[in-house]
Amino acid sequence: MHPGEVITRLALTAAVLAVIAVSPVVWVAAPVALVAIAATAELAVRPYADDPAGRLLLACGAVVTGLILAGLALNLLPEGLTRLTWALAWLAISVAVLIWRRHSATDLSWLRNLGRSGRALALGAWMVAAVVILAGAVVLAQAGVRNWDRRPDLAFSVVSRTPRAVVVQIQATSTTRRYQIVATRQGQAAGHYTSPFFTVAAGGSGIQLDKQVPLGASGQWIIDLQADGTTVRKLQVVMGRAQ
Repeated sequence: MHPGEVITRLALTAAVLAVIAVSPVVWVAAPVALVAIAATAELAVRPYADDPAGRLLLACGAVVTGLILAGLALNLLPEGLTRLTWALAWLAISVAVLIWRRHSATDLSWLRNLGRSGRALALGAWMVAAVVILAGAVVLAQAGVRNWDRRPDLAFSVVSRTPRAVVVQIQATSTTRRYQIVATRQGQAAGHYTSPFFTVAAGGSGIQLDKQVPLGASGQWIIDLQADGTTVRKLQVVMGRAQ
């Protein structure tokens, strides 16, 4: 492979990492990622197809499969599946493909005979279909992961209290789930409160909900935030005297 082609491919792959690292909007990152991914995929499948249309089909299948496998692998790592880790994974894949196909130089001589062969229209249709598939895969990959600083988060705290009730606050980020608040009084004269179910639908920018919990007697109370019958957050409140 010519050194100029190696440099161009590496620069294109590094550009994907650069635009994702600075967190641009999807319409900026997606075209750059589309070109870089298409170039890497074509190089990887080149020996397995003799004609351009066959390469396009194989490249589309390889990209979709690669994105799925990379997402599954990243989801098992401590850093999780984020836009930045996805970009780093694709950088590693691109470099590996470049090393693997280092003896395969790009040849565009078939373009000179395309018009005379009468296949220009058919190839153009294949290219449009490939671009649509690849663009969809890239956009879904970009939209399906969260920014590295927007990991799922859930906080549960008491923000105010009266002699017979407290107000609890739920702060959530990148979380959508159905919850219920359950308060139980500790001791012999037990008391109980169960709230109606409510849904917390928090995007990347986060959401904050305040819920009033009536506690009609003094003593120690345990307030649970439950999801599907399982306690995910717990508070301890003492009513009638200072905590």
